[in-house]
Amino acid sequence: MNPDLWFSFVAVTVAAVLSPGPAVLLALTHGGMNGTRGGFFAIMGNETGLVILIAISIIGIGAVLETSSQILTYLRVFGGLYLIYLGFRLLLVKQKLSISDANGEIKPAKIFSPRKSYFQGIGVALSNPKALLLIGALFPQFLDMSYPVWQQLVIMGVTLLVLSFTALMGYALIAAKAANKSGSVIAAKMSKVSGVLFILFGIALAADSR
Repeated sequence: MNPDLWFSFVAVTVAAVLSPGPAVLLALTHGGMNGTRGGFFAIMGNETGLVILIAISIIGIGAVLETSSQILTYLRVFGGLYLIYLGFRLLLVKQKLSISDANGEIKPAKIFSPRKSYFQGIGVALSNPKALLLIGALFPQFLDMSYPVWQQLVIMGVTLLVLSFTALMGYALIAAKAANKSGSVIAAKMSKVSGVLFILFGIALAADSR
């Protein structure tokens, strides 16, 4: 792949993965509620979903979706409903309490399921058809026809995965440290705020007719 084009692709991709969206919110939520381990499994799920989107885009389905407003509408509505569902689950989650034997303080007993976190990550990645369209529109802009096309697509796909994972883990670490310093009250509030934001993301996604 042309090095200059690759560096340009990296610059654009860094801006994309750092910008707020459902994936960033997922990392912040799981990092704040379940620590870096919880954030890791959710992010790995999100990366798995991203692999699926990259594969679909590479074989040309992204172009089909871009020209078929009906299919895109169905995917958008489904994705929006899934995000709304996740939002309500976060709003309804209850922090169970346990007693610390060391000092008798009441602390939250975190209920963490790596499997659920992983599949939530996949669901968030696949719930937004705009991610598929973004990949389908972004990759062709950095292709150099003097190089093998498939090789370039694979390089860009791997680059996107690495940058996305790094950015999301950074967000999860920040949220985990903030929750550790501030205690369970902040973690509980983060759950509620994240739930509301997921619902808003879902409504906006389902209502967007573009």
